[in-house]
Amino acid sequence: MDKKRSRQHQLQKILQARHYPVKVEELSEQLEVSDKTIYRDINELRDLYNQPIELLNGKVSCRQGARLELPGLWFNDLELQALLAAHQLLQQIQPDVIAEQLAPLKQLILQLLSKQGHTTVDALQRIRILGMGQRASQPQHFRQLVSATLDRQQCQLHYLNRQSNQVSERIISPQRLVHYRHNWYLDAWCHSRQDLRTFSLDNIQQLILLPDTAIDIDEAGLQQQLESSYGIFSGIADKMAHLEFSPPHAHYVAKEQWHPRQQGAWQGENYILDIPYHNPTELIMDILKYGAAVKVLAPPELQCAVHKEIRQMAQKYSEQL
Repeated sequence: MDKKRSRQHQLQKILQARHYPVKVEELSEQLEVSDKTIYRDINELRDLYNQPIELLNGKVSCRQGARLELPGLWFNDLELQALLAAHQLLQQIQPDVIAEQLAPLKQLILQLLSKQGHTTVDALQRIRILGMGQRASQPQHFRQLVSATLDRQQCQLHYLNRQSNQVSERIISPQRLVHYRHNWYLDAWCHSRQDLRTFSLDNIQQLILLPDTAIDIDEAGLQQQLESSYGIFSGIADKMAHLEFSPPHAHYVAKEQWHPRQQGAWQGENYILDIPYHNPTELIMDILKYGAAVKVLAPPELQCAVHKEIRQMAQKYSEQL
């Protein structure tokens, strides 16, 4: 963006933010240009771009009830960089679904950045978002579920239970799509189970949109059932895990959010973290990744579950070493 367009972009923002006339002298001082330059910019915005700007007695204002809308994409350098970062994030979240739709925007952003001295290769390499552990799901299923969720439409699923390797048929009312740890999940009312369930999109084998209107669950009900406990597994939290982390990991954990209702406190050099949970599966996985730097203080059933997993792991290695 050249200096004039960048300055007019700033002028537009100032006038949009003010609800009263601004003196030309104030604008010239703020934008570090002469009064004559401000007058030229105002005339160009008003006459060339048909902007609702009024100039009276050396004061500039936006016409009452009107809004300044400059043609095209008028972004400054920082805004373009933020857009590129947002593009990279969206492409990483669901590349197969939105890549085609985002391609024109990406090209436009790169073209505008190149005019400001950023090469295409450099711009793409400087902003990278890595998604580890991402499981592939059908792009068509994602598109259908977005449509069904927004249009409040029931669906029929053929859903794979990976633990039993069995496929079940479900009628569901989708409530919301959730992107969690680089994977997509669907929170939905399951008509077969008459309860809220969370479905992993990569386990959906077949999806059919139905003409019936989806049942709506209020936000409070969704939060109580799906967000009160730890991780992606549904269920109302009915247990509290007490974990003790030792240095140096304790300092990292103290800055992390494991759960919205967690409680943490320092005990000497160790950090004590209390986490509500219902299904311990995901919590056990997260505990184990810290190895000897974490100890489960309570409850006893969680201690036993973690100890059992550690013992089975050790047994596998003891057979080889």
